[in-house]
Amino acid sequence: MFLGAFTAGAVTVATGSEAAADGEYTLYTSPAQFYGSSTTAHTVTINHKASSGDTAALNVTSDNPATSAMYLTGVETSRGTLKISHKGYADGSDPGASGLSIDLRTSGTAAQGIFVTATDGPTRGALIVLRNNPGVDDFVVKGTGRTGIGIGRGDTPQSQLHVVAAAGAPSAILAEGAVRLADVDAVPTNAPASAGGGSLYAQDGKLFWKGGDGTPKQLA
Repeated sequence: MFLGAFTAGAVTVATGSEAAADGEYTLYTSPAQFYGSSTTAHTVTINHKASSGDTAALNVTSDNPATSAMYLTGVETSRGTLKISHKGYADGSDPGASGLSIDLRTSGTAAQGIFVTATDGPTRGALIVLRNNPGVDDFVVKGTGRTGIGIGRGDTPQSQLHVVAAAGAPSAILAEGAVRLADVDAVPTNAPASAGGGSLYAQDGKLFWKGGDGTPKQLA
């Protein structure tokens, strides 16, 4: 059922006085399909005019446990298939808001919060990228599985876990408790010489340091 009209090849759906009364449903013949060909207007636009209350512009529910409640497929080349924009408040009065909120309901559920996979083969892009501070990837997991924290934007982590301390931070890693180093099978290869430093590792239960000269030295 369309609550609106076709304009420029698009469909506009307005919620308001035309909608079904509270507690009622608007029935339609399944499947309902919307087609739009406009290159300047969205195929479907839903405007929710309420300024308070717990009602949403779009509420999707499903009673079928065999499949997802919603499918979303896109062919973008430079944007996300789903774009979420939260218009925040400059005075910071929205600390309880978020761009995406996930609630795993029912005590005892074994559902996963966020699941990313690549069913047709590994992606060459990153699995996740979090950016908030200028010039850095605050958290990134590359398609290779390498993880970076605080590294330069677009940089490749130099280790399985690459952590860079932010300016002014007292340290890059703080562990309140024991840190375990498992034995390595072979003496590790140092990071690129330009990075300086060296490698701390355990072998046969002994602690070693391999510095810039490439010579392992037993510490304990």
